[in-house]
Amino acid sequence: MVQRGYGESNGKIILIGEHAVTFGEPAIAIPFTSGKVKVLIESLEKGNYSAIQSDVYDGPLYDAPEHLKSLIGHFVENKKVEEPLLIKIQANLPPSRGLGSSAAVAVAFIRASYDYLGLPLTDKELLENADWAERIAHGKPSGIDTKTIVTNQPVWYQKGEVEILKTLDLDGYMVVIDTGVKGSTKQAVEDVHQLCDNDKNYMQVVKHIGSLVYSASEAIEHHSFDQLATIFNQCQDDLRTLTVSHDKIEMFLRLGEENGSVAGKLTGGGRGGSMLILAKELQTAKNIVAAVEKAGAQHTWIEKLGG
Repeated sequence: MVQRGYGESNGKIILIGEHAVTFGEPAIAIPFTSGKVKVLIESLEKGNYSAIQSDVYDGPLYDAPEHLKSLIGHFVENKKVEEPLLIKIQANLPPSRGLGSSAAVAVAFIRASYDYLGLPLTDKELLENADWAERIAHGKPSGIDTKTIVTNQPVWYQKGEVEILKTLDLDGYMVVIDTGVKGSTKQAVEDVHQLCDNDKNYMQVVKHIGSLVYSASEAIEHHSFDQLATIFNQCQDDLRTLTVSHDKIEMFLRLGEENGSVAGKLTGGGRGGSMLILAKELQTAKNIVAAVEKAGAQHTWIEKLGG
């Protein structure tokens, strides 16, 4: 008889504070509920090799990407699973786009593994296991991805400390766009730090982004979509100054404006990756999606900001 376990999760979005957060300034992240990861674990007959089926990798476990091999091997060894496994991963979260793909896969897999064994799983255990997996994938993750995904609530992150925030209740929509350009967060962060080391004026830009995070928190607290939109545009100006925008990001921002958007900014490391555009009406958001997809956006999603 085939034994099965199922788990799912969603991604995360840095709403505001990217890059400045690496200098000790705060950042706000929110769950990305449209970006889903689903994991199904099935037992195989003895004599088979454990294997993975996914869009990113399809083949035997022993040849899988290191972070996936480590995640699954950790489960097999710790829980003394003897039978070979087939792990099926379905995801509409592209990797290396700043949307929390690796953390979402880890969380979904851990949920599936405990379901497979019929064991209860606390949020504490889930976080500990997911943080371990993220260290394998990224070396020294901040923890903001796993905390946002596990709690499925907005979080305030600063200097390693994470605080849960109220659910967003704003009257508007956010278009999430994958530019199709794989950005290097590591390189972008290094470049920004070098800018600040060489010219202290750039540190004032970093501090301004930090102040915008506090202003964004106030906008969220007072349910002010318009205030958040103004803050978004100011933050994008700062991120341009820090050289982490990209021609495609700027092109999609212009298309958004032409189709009724009120604000937009990159999210994550920049230099490609993903971006956010704000719209007051659902139809406006749909018009923006149609325009950017026609212009070459890789993936698009519409998130309601009303909770």
